[in-house]
Amino acid sequence: MVATVALDTGLPAGLLLASLLGSMLGLGWHAVFGRRIWQFPLYWLGGVLGFGVGSVASQLLGVALYRLGTVPLVEGGLGALFVLGILWLVTTPAESARTRRARQRFRRDNDRSSGEG
Repeated sequence: MVATVALDTGLPAGLLLASLLGSMLGLGWHAVFGRRIWQFPLYWLGGVLGFGVGSVASQLLGVALYRLGTVPLVEGGLGALFVLGILWLVTTPAESARTRRARQRFRRDNDRSSGEG
C-alpha cells in the first residue's frame, strides 16, 4: 500500500522522458555549436522548452509521426531544434573585422610559395 502511494505522487514518465530528450538535444547543441560558457544554460533550457513546445503542438494538431509512449519524438525534436537554431542566431557573437583581417594576414604570411610556376 505504501509503495503504491509513493508511485502515484511521482513525476509522469512522459514528462520525464520529454525533459530528458530535450536536455540531450540542448546539451549536444552546445557541444557542437556553443562558443561561450554562458550559452550552456540557454541551450539546455531552449532544448527542454523547445521539445515541450513541439510536443504540445503535436497534441494540438493531432499529428504524431513517431511516439514513444505518449511523447512525440519527431515533433518534439523538431521543436527543440527550431528553438535552438533561433537561440544560436541570437546569441552567437559576430566575428569582428579585426579578427578577420588578422586571419587573412596570417594566411598570407604562411604562404611560402615563390609565386613562380
